[in-house]
Amino acid sequence: MVVGAHADDIEFSAGGTCLKYHKLGYEIDYVMSTNNMSGHLHFVETGGVVVMHECTPETMMPIRKSECDKAAAVVGAVPFHLDHPQRHYTAPDLSRVTEGYDVPSPSGIRLQAPPIMNAHEDSGSVERVANRILEINPEAVLTHSQVTESPEHFATAMLMLKGYLQAKKRGYEGMILFWNEMYEVSLLRDTFAPWNTFVDISDYRDAKNDFIRCHIAMVPCPERMEYQDFSGRCGCALAEPFALGVFGSKPEPLGEFSEEIHRNFRGGPAGC
Repeated sequence: MVVGAHADDIEFSAGGTCLKYHKLGYEIDYVMSTNNMSGHLHFVETGGVVVMHECTPETMMPIRKSECDKAAAVVGAVPFHLDHPQRHYTAPDLSRVTEGYDVPSPSGIRLQAPPIMNAHEDSGSVERVANRILEINPEAVLTHSQVTESPEHFATAMLMLKGYLQAKKRGYEGMILFWNEMYEVSLLRDTFAPWNTFVDISDYRDAKNDFIRCHIAMVPCPERMEYQDFSGRCGCALAEPFALGVFGSKPEPLGEFSEEIHRNFRGGPAGC
């Protein structure tokens, strides 16, 4: 089960892992936590310059969700949308509206769940996640790190962590992994981004870029993105690092994926 806050998050931070294990026969449960109503449309203009255009939720949401459909299909999945509203959106006059008390809902959008920023404090939302985990019973749950520049990534991580712990109390035996925010290199880098295991995706560099390119409205040129390079520390050409959640004893391997996670485990909560 891979859970991203926004369309393209899964592909950026766990795309190679999804592609690798789909090829090895795994089923992927592709989950979006937000309703993807915010963002910009990106267009490549003359000379290769990428220009961003503001976009209202009525336009943005169906585009981003259709791109989720396209991306999920690459790994044989259909997206499952939790549909928590994002923390802001673009109004018809192209101003940015930040959600809060007494802020009206965006025109044409029906909000059916608590905003993502406080979803982890809503018992119903946490229970819904726990029920999904128990229903799918994945070998592992992969999601955002709590160490991130994005508040919605953090909120998604907390929602999934609480749902995971509830599912665990009810008998779930799989593991939870928090992916390193690989492309957020401006502020965090290694200082605030702990990881203790990784997946070797050396054979999936080009396939991962193509996977990201499914979200062309947001990322028309994924090959230009700046990533943190973990290859030297992982002993392979390309790796996706994760922090394995350990609550009590380290969870036992349940299959080929978790065996790789154990094999590459560096020990401790923040081994780098």
